[in-house]
Amino acid sequence: MFALFDDAGKFHAGRVMSEADASLQVELDSGKRVKVKSANVLLKFEKPAPAVLLSEARALADDIDLDLAWEFAPEGEFGFADLARDYFDASAGVVQQAAALLRLFDAPHYFRRAGKGQFKKAPEETVKAALLGIERKRQQQLQIETWAQELAGGSCPAPIQDQIYKILFKPDKNGPEYKAVVEASKLAHKAPLDLLQGAGAITSPYQFHWKRFLFENFPKGAGFPALTAPEIKDELALSPAQAFSIDDSQTTEIDDALSVQGLGTGTVTFGVHIAAPGLAITPDSAVDKVARERLSTVYMPGWKLTMLPDDVVQAYTLIDRGTWLALRASLKLEIVSEKAKDLLNTYRVIVVNPAKNPNVKAEAARTFARWLLIPDTQEFIGSFGKAKFGQPLFTPNAQANPPAAK
Repeated sequence: MFALFDDAGKFHAGRVMSEADASLQVELDSGKRVKVKSANVLLKFEKPAPAVLLSEARALADDIDLDLAWEFAPEGEFGFADLARDYFDASAGVVQQAAALLRLFDAPHYFRRAGKGQFKKAPEETVKAALLGIERKRQQQLQIETWAQELAGGSCPAPIQDQIYKILFKPDKNGPEYKAVVEASKLAHKAPLDLLQGAGAITSPYQFHWKRFLFENFPKGAGFPALTAPEIKDELALSPAQAFSIDDSQTTEIDDALSVQGLGTGTVTFGVHIAAPGLAITPDSAVDKVARERLSTVYMPGWKLTMLPDDVVQAYTLIDRGTWLALRASLKLEIVSEKAKDLLNTYRVIVVNPAKNPNVKAEAARTFARWLLIPDTQEFIGSFGKAKFGQPLFTPNAQANPPAAK
């Protein structure tokens, strides 16, 4: 006698060597003997041989139409042998019964397991949803294969191009785009980076390293939540120092400066002036939490990621009138103090002494200095920018002390 039994979801068949009340000793085709619980035995049969039974049953199971089987199946619980008799014929043999068992077991979206050899058909809406899911997976696999072929052929599909840096630096390994790259790498026998570079997906080394930096250091994105700059309520005393900031002409904020006082007096005071946003930003406030998380502004050639959003940064800044007039359309700022003597930023021309610096073009410097002092030049300086910004960028204040001409 032979027996077909279930071993943790896998089906085996062998010769029954002995049988007790609760178990059987079964010899497999390999010669190995195993102890099988009686509860796990699903079929006992005299023929065909175990290997033949499993081979023929698997082949026949593939031909069972699941939709038709689901229609034949009763509404309540049923056994696999019952379905075999309904699907094939009333005298269905062990091969047909085993085929029905294998097919039912492999179709959980159609039939739910209800115990030893027992099943129950799934509700119609569950079957439809499962079939839609299976079809989506089939279509997705076809798409993955198509993309992989294109990549291996040296062309990068647009959906993969759109996610190129995510695929390289922070991939969703369940995503079809990532799977296509993996499949293409196997087809082309290339590393993913070499494959994508060869397919023209990586066009800029700068963008490659920049995006990698963002993925590694700003995994949640480099944007900011909605923040409002706290109001400065304290009145601050103004320093008598004339402070100078070393920034380029495109700067939109000045948060540090230098000053020197007492030149020629024997006592020189060197000042370092730092913005103090802590006067308005309180601990554990929304702005404070963002600043503590960022810790610093990130600088790079031609670009920067500020520690705080521009609306907050620009709320605490010094700015010259020329920059203010040129950028005010893009700045959300209000002038709180202007034209004070302490804010005066005077441009001066100094002719270098040629006796101490013989390589300077002293005469050209004197000519330029004299030109700045003539009325027409002073008038031009006083009107510069007025047509474009509605007010001049500079206020002429030349003092009539031109250098002596030769």
